[in-house]
Amino acid sequence: MSSSASPVRVLVIRAGALGDTVCATSIIEPLRYEFGEDVHIEWVAKAGMGDLFAADPRIARVHELRNRRLPLPFNRDKATIVKASRHHPYDYVINLELGPLFNDLVRTVSARHRIGMPYHYFAEPPEAHAVENLKLIYQSFLGSQSLNRSWPVLQGLEETALRKRFNLPSAWHVFVPANSHVGKRHHLNHRAWPLSHWQNLLELCDVAGIHIVMVGGPADRSLLDALRPLPDTVTDLIGRTRFSELVGLIRAARSVVTTDTGPAHIAGAVNTPVTVLIGPTNPKRTAPYSTPHNTIRVISAGLPCSPCYHTPRLSACSDNRCMQQINPEQVFSELASFS
Repeated sequence: MSSSASPVRVLVIRAGALGDTVCATSIIEPLRYEFGEDVHIEWVAKAGMGDLFAADPRIARVHELRNRRLPLPFNRDKATIVKASRHHPYDYVINLELGPLFNDLVRTVSARHRIGMPYHYFAEPPEAHAVENLKLIYQSFLGSQSLNRSWPVLQGLEETALRKRFNLPSAWHVFVPANSHVGKRHHLNHRAWPLSHWQNLLELCDVAGIHIVMVGGPADRSLLDALRPLPDTVTDLIGRTRFSELVGLIRAARSVVTTDTGPAHIAGAVNTPVTVLIGPTNPKRTAPYSTPHNTIRVISAGLPCSPCYHTPRLSACSDNRCMQQINPEQVFSELASFS
């Protein structure tokens, strides 16, 4: 770990969806160990992702891009970052994107060191977890002791404030019934667990007196009307939480039940036990990252055709058997073990 008269200034570029962004937070603690806890970290994020860091003092500033694909000469948000770097250059710009979208920003921003694309390309091993793939970038400029701290870590709002705002019970589990593929036209949501299974699971929890907090985005509300009316043991917060609140809710929960979607990674990053229902995707790559501090339980039907994501088998599948055959009683048994 090194220190200097003035904090090292770092610009991290990872402007992906929720799960991608959570996985990329595995860079934060290594940077703090390598350059000191006062390291100045700024983050380039997709529009709407900035609130993920709203309660995180480790991130000095978030630059949200309204249009990631617009090239620098026409992109006001990218141009603002470049202009500010002329007055306050970065020591490091670290591009965690493997595509070319941010090559122009990396080339143009004022920085002493430039890590990642377009200067270095790191090919992703097909069976490796996203965090392990990111470590290929980290190890190109960080020491081994810093790399030993490479796992996602998030900070959200405090439990006391959340209890007051949402009138929460003394203990709860979080359910995430929807995922990021909700509402996509002409697209079977292959990662979805049937709503009838969620309904059965809610009923089992109600009988056992287990309180559930349901979360999701505003677009999920109409899809989940089939679950209503909800038992009295359910607090419906779908479409009502910001990311910083969601992080706090999950951190304070007894456990989380979810499909393969962003909040699963949040649970892993705040060390809340999480049961992830996975069918078409490869859990080696997409399950929450396992660390010495968290508990990740993956439930799959174990069909011979799984995983099938990004293969012709997926487009040919019309019945989503790999998710339908995950039993609600099995999921309840996992959840009950954390109550």
